[in-house]
Amino acid sequence: MFQSRWFNPVLQHSTLARPHLRSARSLGRPLLIAAALSILASCGPTPEQAIEDAAAAEAANREVLVTAAFVSVQGGAAALAFLPNNDAASLGLIVSASREGGLDLFDADGVLRTRHAGERLSGLATAPGFQLRGENLPLIFGAAPDSNRVLGYAVVTDGIRVLDLPLPVTTPADGVAGLCLYHEGVGYVDLVILGTGATAEIWRVRDAGGDALDVERRQNLTLNAPARQCATLDGDIYLASPAGGITRIGPDGVIQAENDQSVTSLAVGDFNGSRLVLATDGASAQVHTFYALDLTPASELTVVDGLSTPGITQPAGIAITPVTYGFTAYASGMIAVFDQDDQRIKVISNTAAARALVSAG
Repeated sequence: MFQSRWFNPVLQHSTLARPHLRSARSLGRPLLIAAALSILASCGPTPEQAIEDAAAAEAANREVLVTAAFVSVQGGAAALAFLPNNDAASLGLIVSASREGGLDLFDADGVLRTRHAGERLSGLATAPGFQLRGENLPLIFGAAPDSNRVLGYAVVTDGIRVLDLPLPVTTPADGVAGLCLYHEGVGYVDLVILGTGATAEIWRVRDAGGDALDVERRQNLTLNAPARQCATLDGDIYLASPAGGITRIGPDGVIQAENDQSVTSLAVGDFNGSRLVLATDGASAQVHTFYALDLTPASELTVVDGLSTPGITQPAGIAITPVTYGFTAYASGMIAVFDQDDQRIKVISNTAAARALVSAG
């Protein structure tokens, strides 16, 4: 990582987006007015309305400085997740599923702490506070589509070691395409398991005292289209489908909102009271944002160069945590994004993101 976690995100430049040029704001406003007047000449709206429309279009595009970038590793990142440390915030980890298979664990300074060989994983979920035999043992779960299995891993924080976790072989009727965390409780964790077809299941994984963790199927869900990525917030499940766009379903599986925007990765979070879905499509340079309640478009977020770190050119996998990772920059958590352009994980402090997404405009 090229920037210290002592970096204060409140002092970051977080503005409405302009084209890739980093020119002064004073140059942009006259051009905006000129464009509005040009529209007036051809279409006939009032000057005030033309300027308001152009300003609204500008307000839909936001900029935020990247906070830091991790070291580049072979294999890139197919999925991202967070494994915070509730006892020592600065010792939290960021988990990446390598596109070549296995797991990469980074610390909050962006340093690769360990690599664990294994199958290719298309989705990740973590349970940082899981109680195993009465001891706190952070867990990672991964969707392995090649073998149609859900795999488990235990993380030994002393020395940062990853151990394969024995799970009973439980295969959904529709296979495994992805997964995400639904809820973590005392001694158990609930997971959303996405099938290869238009189905999903909710599993409960718990320590029942046996040689392996117990897996219980608790709910079957019928979806409007096959989903490949998911995220959850307060019991609602947000699904990303190559065919059906983004869907929000309630705990009963009933569709609450839909948007036909095609995305490849999504995450949901609360930014100063505004609940937003952040999504990427793997092709555009912006992170798309939507209001979590009804999935209407909110803004397009461009992550620009930081003090000594290049911005994000081609965002792919994305994850959000509200949990502190210590020091000033990550006191309110962070957003992690994999940049396909330079094959690096890059992070944005939630404080800076909230200023750009909520306060600007």
